[in-house]
Amino acid sequence: MAAGHRSPRTGGRRPLYGPAPDAAKVPNIKAAVLGIYGGTDTRINAGIPALETALKAAGTVYGIKIYEGAGHAFNNDTGGNYVKAAADDAWAQTLAWFDQYLKA
Repeated sequence: MAAGHRSPRTGGRRPLYGPAPDAAKVPNIKAAVLGIYGGTDTRINAGIPALETALKAAGTVYGIKIYEGAGHAFNNDTGGNYVKAAADDAWAQTLAWFDQYLKA
């Protein structure tokens, strides 16, 4: 998914508007995955349906959150695509996801 720790022991992951992995590799994902995307990011979002199908088929715990009106890099507060409301909610969603899936 997105760059980051790839240990099989990882309990939760949060790709943030990144491209989907190869569907053949999805069964190797052992963490609960929360995918966060900007609604107008058509290039990245084109991969969401296949990713969701692969996650379901693999039995992977996942959630997908799409922020309508937000584009690629909506969380980057130094760039022109920053959408504060979406970025703030994405952070809150991330904390809740990690709280649910990373706590022992």
